[in-house]
Amino acid sequence: MKVRHTFPTGQTSASKIKALLLCLEAKKGAKAASTWLAALRLSRADLEDETRLLPLGALHSALEAFVAQLPDGLPDVGPYLVAQDNLGTWARLLRGTRAPEHAFARLDSSDSEHGRTTRWETTESAPGRWRGRVRIGHDPALEKDGLLARARSLELAVVPTLFGYPAGEVTTLASSDDAQEFEVRWTLPTTARGVAIGAVAGGLAGGGALAASPSVATAFAALTAPLVLGGLGLWWARDRARRVETAAQAIRVHALERSLALRETEKRAGAGDLEGSVVAGQFRIGERMGSGASGVIYKATRLTDGLPVAIKLLRAATAHDAVASDRLRREAEALGLSWHPNVVEVIDHGHLPDGTSYLVMELLEGEPLANHLKYKLRLTTDELAPIAMQVAEAVVAIHAAGVVHRDLKPANIYLTRDEGAVRVKILDFGIARVEWEEMRITNTGAPMGTPGYMSPEQETGGEVDARSDVYAIGAVLYECLVGEPPPPSASDMWTPGKRPPSSIGLRLPDPPSVDVLASEASHGESGVHPASRRMASAAPAPMDPIDVSEAWRALVERALAKKPEDRFQDARALLGAIRTAAGTSAETPAATAVSSTSST
Repeated sequence: MKVRHTFPTGQTSASKIKALLLCLEAKKGAKAASTWLAALRLSRADLEDETRLLPLGALHSALEAFVAQLPDGLPDVGPYLVAQDNLGTWARLLRGTRAPEHAFARLDSSDSEHGRTTRWETTESAPGRWRGRVRIGHDPALEKDGLLARARSLELAVVPTLFGYPAGEVTTLASSDDAQEFEVRWTLPTTARGVAIGAVAGGLAGGGALAASPSVATAFAALTAPLVLGGLGLWWARDRARRVETAAQAIRVHALERSLALRETEKRAGAGDLEGSVVAGQFRIGERMGSGASGVIYKATRLTDGLPVAIKLLRAATAHDAVASDRLRREAEALGLSWHPNVVEVIDHGHLPDGTSYLVMELLEGEPLANHLKYKLRLTTDELAPIAMQVAEAVVAIHAAGVVHRDLKPANIYLTRDEGAVRVKILDFGIARVEWEEMRITNTGAPMGTPGYMSPEQETGGEVDARSDVYAIGAVLYECLVGEPPPPSASDMWTPGKRPPSSIGLRLPDPPSVDVLASEASHGESGVHPASRRMASAAPAPMDPIDVSEAWRALVERALAKKPEDRFQDARALLGAIRTAAGTSAETPAATAVSSTSST
């Protein structure tokens, strides 16, 4: 069985990778730095804005590649973390702080709340000294080689330099899979120390002179030397304090200017031009594949491993709309709970720093069952059996997770290829019901679903449970066998032409779901599967008389019973009936039983 990754991915600012790039470029040249960057699947444009979030795994890979190029080079990276064109990430930390010990307490502010898996805590703080720990929530395997811990040490060491002091000395006090503890010390220029050093030096010099040549003059010099050198020490200490304050002020100004410049660049970029950019700190946006009233769907690539995915972003106008956000969140939650090989996989979801909701799913290649039926018109029972079994198996898993899909239909059943066999994927959980969660997005008494596939109780806004999905599966099976959705009256079943003409044969397709748009985009610039284009101008083919066995008819009729208590009481019972009707044993995986079904 596939083992699912249960750790959050983790994100970090691009400033750390940018510092590695600047250091490598300074030591080995631009060509070596560009080659190093390309191996990470990153470009210089990705690092122009150092405040941009990138995957923590990308930073780990960057550190590994950097150490491979410069085995002893990590200690030299520190100054590049606070280079003038890398100060944008420090602006929030510097705002309102006047000393390093105060800045350490705000380390969390340098990263976005979204996707952060490290939490800093201060355990002890005083001028010239800070002690704290970081708690880790991401995959502990990233911490095994200590590279991320060394990167944190570099980051801690440069914090005092933001205030004009020398780099701090960092000591790792403790380290485990889920936490690390550090202590940082830095030198403070003090007036008393300068005076004391000058006075002691003057005393030693005067005493030595008096011992070498005793006289009134040397005695006077011995007495005044500590005062003179002590005064010089006072001047030196005050001058150093002024230089520290001047340096700190210059860094603040540069950080503010850099932050404003990045903000202006972001405004000029425009919200609609996302291709090539990195969102959610992990995904590089590719071609735009489709859009609807509330969202835009893009093809994207995960930076850490190059995995192609589909990502939906809510439009700016609806990003803060409660209903739209709730539906996207509900879809992500339902998909996560319903994990199964025959359910489209959700890879990530959440909110961008500006509040925009996003959902990332696996990118599918194939076509919806609805498109398949448009040119196939009907399926034989041999063609339908493996598809029906996979749909039922997926719904068994969905219901076991406490989720009712509520919108099963041919447009939301996707056909892909898996080693030559057809693999079914259930899509679009936008109106799914999660049993234990309050349904804020559902209006009481208002039906939600697609007419023709909704059970009678769902159409009237009544109580919906797993048996409504059983009804929808029955409607899908009927359409596959007859060529049109089931008629309103049971007496008209198995007789084509009992549905309104607009719903027969080449009827207009349902609006595509996010998953459909995402998966169809790989089939051409228009984002439409070749089969869809081919059928746009095709005429309906004449349909042969319906020849369906009694076992299949009885199965479908029971699934389509008007009263919930007369149907199969759960998807598992329906699955057993499908296997019996198909003459397939329970041990035979449905996907491998497909041999003749065409999806092209």
